[in-house]
Amino acid sequence: MIILSFRCYNPFMRTLLLADIHYDDRTRHMHYPDSKQAADGFKDWLCETAPGFDLIAVCGDITVKGTTHTSEHIAVKEMFDGLDVPYIIVPGNHDMCPIKGMEERYPDLEEYEYTNIENTLFYKTFGESGIRYSKVHEGIRFIGFAVRNEDPDGQLDWLSSELSKPEPKIVIGHYPLEKSRTGGYCSWWGYERINSVIDDLKDSIGNRDSRVLAYFCGHQHINSIVSMGNTYQIETASTVLGTTSYRIVEVDSRRMTVETHRLPYISGYAGNLTLPNKSSDEEHGSVHEYHFGNKTDLELTIGF
Repeated sequence: MIILSFRCYNPFMRTLLLADIHYDDRTRHMHYPDSKQAADGFKDWLCETAPGFDLIAVCGDITVKGTTHTSEHIAVKEMFDGLDVPYIIVPGNHDMCPIKGMEERYPDLEEYEYTNIENTLFYKTFGESGIRYSKVHEGIRFIGFAVRNEDPDGQLDWLSSELSKPEPKIVIGHYPLEKSRTGGYCSWWGYERINSVIDDLKDSIGNRDSRVLAYFCGHQHINSIVSMGNTYQIETASTVLGTTSYRIVEVDSRRMTVETHRLPYISGYAGNLTLPNKSSDEEHGSVHEYHFGNKTDLELTIGF
């Protein structure tokens, strides 16, 4: 049973929540060719949509080959810098590879950088706030963090310190920590990249004393809401692939609400859904529902 007892001081705050926007500079070929229509329209949609929000948070995988192409990081930063809306961007595995040896499997796409985190291409573009973000907005502490497997960068200690601060919190990461589905590929795929630190992250973020309203993530390209200790893990599907989804998070002095929407200029899917033959469980009666989510995956209200 989840028990939440918070008092937020803001009259109203609206956050646009995105994940896996996968900007591709197309210098070799388009890695996700089926995402072309969604990707081509994304910047215009974002520029039109952003002014209605107080904050934008992006749960990683902002690029396709950001571990080897600084140009993709720079293009995304310039896009968000031009919005005149505060933003949080954390890295996913396409932006900062978390596990050694992936360069052998995905050369030029997901290459581990054998250096400290401050020397990675992502850090050189986004700086300290890209890997260790902690700021209070209207009474809520927003925490964004990067983590690599085995935690060679000491990120867990930093995160624990921020979680001990008194404000209610919203935490932004890339990887799901709790299983997002009870069956199908999302019950086993996507956790291995940070498998050595998952339990520690779940324990610290899900601890009642941490006062976390929700942990937002991406990675598996599905929409999911599941409990995680004394909080919720809210995973958002890719904005430019599959069901082309985004979330709107609203917080006032009494509640936090989460709604799910799809890009208005895309009909159907942006390419094929991931592993449709392994996209089923008891709670999701169709492949579409497995990816886009059922009602409990799409809406959430937390009263204070």
